[in-house]
Amino acid sequence: AALEKHGLSQNTLVIFTNDNGGEWLSRNAPLFHRKGTLWEGGIRVPLIFRWPARLPAGKTSAQAAITMDLSASILAATGTSAPDTYRPDGIDLLPILRGATPPRERHLFWRVANPGRQQRAVRSGNWKLLIDGGSLLLYDLAKDPGERNDLAAGHPEIVRSLQRFLAEWEREIGR
Repeated sequence: AALEKHGLSQNTLVIFTNDNGGEWLSRNAPLFHRKGTLWEGGIRVPLIFRWPARLPAGKTSAQAAITMDLSASILAATGTSAPDTYRPDGIDLLPILRGATPPRERHLFWRVANPGRQQRAVRSGNWKLLIDGGSLLLYDLAKDPGERNDLAAGHPEIVRSLQRFLAEWEREIGR
C-alpha cells in the first residue's frame, strides 16, 4: 500500500522469502522435518519476486535457488558493479524470471555443524545427497520432495559423484 501511495509499486523489486523451514509447531507437508535441519522441510522456503515493470506476473520458475542468489540479483537489479575480486556464491535470477534465459543446472550446498546435529547436503538437478550423522541418503526431489524413499543403495555412482562435489565445495570454503 505504501509503494502504491507513493507511485513506486511498478518499479520497485519486492522479494518475499524466509531463511529456513518452519519451527517445530509448523506443518511443512509434504516436506519432511523443520528448521535447523537440511531436510527439505528445513531448507525449502517460498521465494517470490514482484517487480511489475520488469518481471511477468503470475509466473513460476523451476530454477533451484538459494538465499545467496539474492545478492547477485539485487546487484544486477540496481546496476551495481561488484569489485573484480568479488566471487558471488549466487547467480542473478532476474534473466531466468524474465524468461530471457532457461533455468540453470547447478550444485547447491548446505552444512549444519552444531554439537547435537551434524548434517551436510548437496543438490544437483533433482538429486539431493543428505549426510545426516553417519547416514548417506539420496533422494530424487522431483519424484519425492518429502524425502521418504532413500535411493542411495540403487545409485552408488550418483552418491559418489555428489560426495565429490560436496568435498570439493568444503575444501573451497575452507580456504
